[in-house]
Amino acid sequence: MAQPALPRNPIGVLPSAVPEEARPFLHALLNAPGWAVGFLDRELRLRWGNETLVGLTGQPMPIQLGKTVTELWPGLAAGLSPLCGRALQGEPIHGATVTTEPDMTADGRRIHLRISLLPATSGGAMTGIALLLQDDTERVEREEGLREAETRLKTLVDLSCDGYLIHDGETVLEASRGSASLLGCLPEELVGQPLFRFLAPESRQAAKDAYRAQQEMPYELTALRYGELRVPIQVLAREVTYRGRQVSLAALWDITGKKAAEEAATRAEYLREQLLGVVGHDLRTPLNTVMLGLSALQHEGKLEERQTRQLTIMSNAARRMERMIYELLDFTRARLAGGIPVNPTPMSLGPVVDRVVEEYRLAHPEYPILPVAEGDLDGHWDESRLAQLLDNLLQNALRHSMSNTSIGLSVKGEPSGVTLIVLNKGPLLLPEEREAIFEPFRRGKRPAGEGLGLGLFIAKQIAEAHGGRISVESAIERGTSFKVWLPRRHSR
Repeated sequence: MAQPALPRNPIGVLPSAVPEEARPFLHALLNAPGWAVGFLDRELRLRWGNETLVGLTGQPMPIQLGKTVTELWPGLAAGLSPLCGRALQGEPIHGATVTTEPDMTADGRRIHLRISLLPATSGGAMTGIALLLQDDTERVEREEGLREAETRLKTLVDLSCDGYLIHDGETVLEASRGSASLLGCLPEELVGQPLFRFLAPESRQAAKDAYRAQQEMPYELTALRYGELRVPIQVLAREVTYRGRQVSLAALWDITGKKAAEEAATRAEYLREQLLGVVGHDLRTPLNTVMLGLSALQHEGKLEERQTRQLTIMSNAARRMERMIYELLDFTRARLAGGIPVNPTPMSLGPVVDRVVEEYRLAHPEYPILPVAEGDLDGHWDESRLAQLLDNLLQNALRHSMSNTSIGLSVKGEPSGVTLIVLNKGPLLLPEEREAIFEPFRRGKRPAGEGLGLGLFIAKQIAEAHGGRISVESAIERGTSFKVWLPRRHSR
């Protein structure tokens, strides 16, 4: 049925029996806005209609009068005719809904009408039916739109998490299919149940605390599937309004796979650290024996020049192996004990720098080291560990410097502490490389065939154990510099 907007005109004639003074009031009542009113006789022919009925049907009233409901509104006949039949039997019909099919209207929309049919009798005999129609299309479409939006929102939630629950801290009020599947039941089996029935005992207090605090950060709980199977879940909750009261909407994620991966990684890391520790510790004894033997042979003085050179090569290889063993032990200590242990005592950094630099000058004369020291270099540090830190930084600088280039080394005392900088003219470090350069077992772009890639990691651990820090900067013009800042005394 089309719904043209027609001008309001007085339609039909009121019976002559209606008193003259009542006619304006009855006319106003019958033409109340929003309601289409018509009178049908026993043959369901229209005998009178108001202005709204004209606007609803789109036909002038003279054309409508005398026609049956089937002739007037063929699109409504299937739903309206049975209701009229019941009303002719004396049954009042209140607020029934009749909907047209899309192909029955000019614009292809369904028209939703709310209909009441009131039997009319005179002297005990049925005379006809009073018909009241109201166009309910906008309200129905609005409700359908809200339902569709709700369905889309629920689907979106199901896609973005494994499920959700709405609860008041005690009882489950609503559950998605995903959450029900996660807990091994149907949604209707969840609704109305105590929330803690689906949580492991050790997680119930944490759930209560999170609800009371209205915690907005994700937190982890252990759910019970089928009442006994434990499932680790992550929860993210927000306060929402549900049927006029404030409740919690909790999004759920099954993190079983994540937990299994974390546990496997933890086990693998533990086994690796145990292995490194055992290897590093058990290799020291036979290596010490080898080094003592090499030293004794070198001091005998009865060897040929070729044999002396060979012993020197073997001795250098043994020292490199010793260095790697100590690095493995330090790495294991740092991981298992939460950091490298240090034993700070009053000292000056100057002599340590001089000693380490002299050792490198003798071993690597092709790489000049240019130390610069200024200011107060006294502090409360572990001397052997700072020598190790500087040794590691110089080893790294030698490994990555260009041939026949100098290595810069500066130590400067400041009121708050001491700053140590080691500079080399090696290749430029990219930003992503700088972020990861202090991670263990990283050997850079130019590994020199030796070392485990632990030197910078251990240097960082030593600096942090003293309450300090280490950073790296790299530029084409200047080169790559490692900057260490150490407080004069670390207050733990």
